[in-house]
Amino acid sequence: MSSGGRRTDSTFLGYAIVLGAIALVVLVMTLVVDARREERIPTVDYTADALTLGEIAPYRAYAPEGLPEGWTPTSSRLETGGALPGGEPTEPVRWTLGFATPEDRHAAFHISDADPEEFIAEVSMDGEPDGESTVDGQVWERRYNETEGERSLVLRTDDATLVVSGGASYEELETLAGALEPQTPPQR
Repeated sequence: MSSGGRRTDSTFLGYAIVLGAIALVVLVMTLVVDARREERIPTVDYTADALTLGEIAPYRAYAPEGLPEGWTPTSSRLETGGALPGGEPTEPVRWTLGFATPEDRHAAFHISDADPEEFIAEVSMDGEPDGESTVDGQVWERRYNETEGERSLVLRTDDATLVVSGGASYEELETLAGALEPQTPPQR
């Protein structure tokens, strides 16, 4: 009788060890999945680029202000046109500012004094005209590249071209366009 009890005890112990190992594997997998679910989107502070643009651009600079919660700035690239501090640019001045939207899509603001048609074709990915959007009383031309799923809003001013583009919906692009505010040039 005692040998049967030992066999039952060792069988139970074996099951307990296997069950414990399975529980440990499930726990580790849960922690890994949770860690990946909380993916961190890198953010950038674009204040310095916005200020520099306002100082060197031969046009009225714009920057987004007061975007709703959930808009995350992810990239900022300023091309100064070869201008040195206090000097005039020899090439077009261009700024591209990228965002992750609240809907986890990409949207970007582009501004430049480059040739408008070439600039629009480049940043809209050769998007075709797709109607209009009115944002804060200004009419923006819609462009759409169906192959890439790229939407754009285009506004031509007297001295620069503004484009808001990305895989975001027109509504999200309109939100970004509506947040663009003219920047006051610094006192010289």
